[in-house]
Amino acid sequence: TGTKLVSVCGHVQRPGNYEVTMGTPMRDILYDMCGGMLPGRTLKAVIPGGSSVPIMNVDEVETCVMDYEGVVAAGSMLGSGGMIVMDDTTDMVYQIWRLAKFYAHESCAQCTQCREGTAWTTRVLERILGGKGTEGDFQLLLDLADNMTGKTICVLSDSCAAPVVSGIQKFRGEFEAYMSGARQSVMAGV
Repeated sequence: TGTKLVSVCGHVQRPGNYEVTMGTPMRDILYDMCGGMLPGRTLKAVIPGGSSVPIMNVDEVETCVMDYEGVVAAGSMLGSGGMIVMDDTTDMVYQIWRLAKFYAHESCAQCTQCREGTAWTTRVLERILGGKGTEGDFQLLLDLADNMTGKTICVLSDSCAAPVVSGIQKFRGEFEAYMSGARQSVMAGV
């Protein structure tokens, strides 16, 4: 019960800060409060609680209610309430790489699992984006995430792992498109 402040950014018509009654359907937040997606675009994914939580696909968003239990039941976490909304033009592999790169940069490097795990996660994602990824990279990314989760002093490495794991689970086809050469690299100039 009660309310929560959420900060919605991304591909919606009215991004901003909203006070939301707990239990409000996430769909109502996106389409009523935020005015829906940008013209001609459709919803692809939402990161509901800041960049450190698992990504939700459109099916999960459509059935999710905005409270702690509802977001967990949909496979993510409410976290800070910083909602990142992505439309159908979003390259999920690239976005996941950007998040991993942020966490690798922010690592204090005290814990080996975080220092090495975030750096290697970024490198593997760069290899995939560069068209040189292999099927074995899926397991490597999952192993890196498993080695980072719950094994460090703080939760920064967990924060890197969550979007990577959920991204592979929910958008595997986009990773495979880079690996097969069906999708061209977006890494030029990065």
